[in-house]
Amino acid sequence: MSGGSPPRGRRFHCREWALGKLRRWLDGRCAGVLVTGGPGAGKTALCAEAALPTSDAGLGAGLAPRCLASHFCQREDERTVSVWRFVLGVVEQLRGSPLLPPVYAEALRAPTVACTLEPLQCQRDPDETFKRAVLLPLQEIPPPAHRLFLLVDSLDSGFLTGAGSGKSGSIAELLSSHQQLLPGWLLLVCSVRRQNRTVCKMFSGFRKLTLDDLRKAPAVRDVQQYILRRLDQEGALRRQLTPETADMLNLLHIKSGGCFLFLERVLDGVAQGLVAVREIRDIPGTLNGLYLWLCQRLFPKRLFSLVRPLLDALLASPRPLTPDQLYAAVWTRDTALGPGDFQCRLEALSPVLTDGPGAAKVLFHASFAEWLTDVKYCTQRYLCSVEEGHTMLAVSLSLRAPQLGTEEVCRLASHLVRSGVHADDPALLALWMV
Repeated sequence: MSGGSPPRGRRFHCREWALGKLRRWLDGRCAGVLVTGGPGAGKTALCAEAALPTSDAGLGAGLAPRCLASHFCQREDERTVSVWRFVLGVVEQLRGSPLLPPVYAEALRAPTVACTLEPLQCQRDPDETFKRAVLLPLQEIPPPAHRLFLLVDSLDSGFLTGAGSGKSGSIAELLSSHQQLLPGWLLLVCSVRRQNRTVCKMFSGFRKLTLDDLRKAPAVRDVQQYILRRLDQEGALRRQLTPETADMLNLLHIKSGGCFLFLERVLDGVAQGLVAVREIRDIPGTLNGLYLWLCQRLFPKRLFSLVRPLLDALLASPRPLTPDQLYAAVWTRDTALGPGDFQCRLEALSPVLTDGPGAAKVLFHASFAEWLTDVKYCTQRYLCSVEEGHTMLAVSLSLRAPQLGTEEVCRLASHLVRSGVHADDPALLALWMV
């Protein structure tokens, strides 16, 4: 995978119709596909299934053998939204792809191309590297027997514009400004939240694949089938089912609004004994409302004050943190915090965490991370501070100052700037770095 790999661990359900549409468009002549939907609609899951299928439907669609390269942008890892890292990651996938003839790898060895692949050069001008090492060589090779596709998930993660600099400030901007240079045999498949109109407009000529449009029968059927398949496959859920609770599951179908994440969190809560089926009637009918309802159940006021520093650090970190790294950060806020107490607090957070790479812990979804910093939805009670997180991470790195490498020193500087510490006197930040 290029930079960002798809999340794994959950079983893929439904969406057979969406995979079928992708296959038909791949066999057709359209220039690109934009997979859209609200937060939690299942865009990333669909993209992951297209590139690395795990279900019978995904395998049967036959998309994976025609995936030339893929990239998954992730909120919790800034490296995955870096334009230059994306470009170099795609080049490496193309270089090793059996779908391309050897002439592509030979083109990369040309001096005029090889020099653009130097990391520093690519950082300075990722657009030029993308053009010389990806677009122009692909235009020169003979078209393959079947169309291939390039997949990029979550284009709106870390979205920035180049602000008139002449350089792309985001992966979305890079792809949008060069989409006309892609060869006709390569289909560009991207995903983006429906609400991000700026990014959607960048790809206005693409076919739209909306996953949660309940005006369409397939989306409605998916919600029904998701609930039924979870019941069929999980005994813990079936044990909660009675004639009386069947009506509650129908109500859940209506409240979800087509959001698979809404269904997933509620059914997970039922299976784990955190939510009674009869309580579905009390759950608000929006994802933001569900988060507030769940946090009120999971975190009494005093408990949330204890776990808030962990959330602050997780929100501020540019990459997933291991428990040891997280402990080192929150210890700077409370030096009396022992490993045992920290482990208890981490365990209290487990319902909203998932496993990341290398034993790291990450928040279960980007929409929950956004909710924790939006007082309009999370209220003052559950509001977290990214600035406090940056401060803790900066102090944690400062305590290891003699052992820091170049990249960590840069990260320290970034945390200091984002923390707002000494914002009125930047000279003090320079002294901190010294």
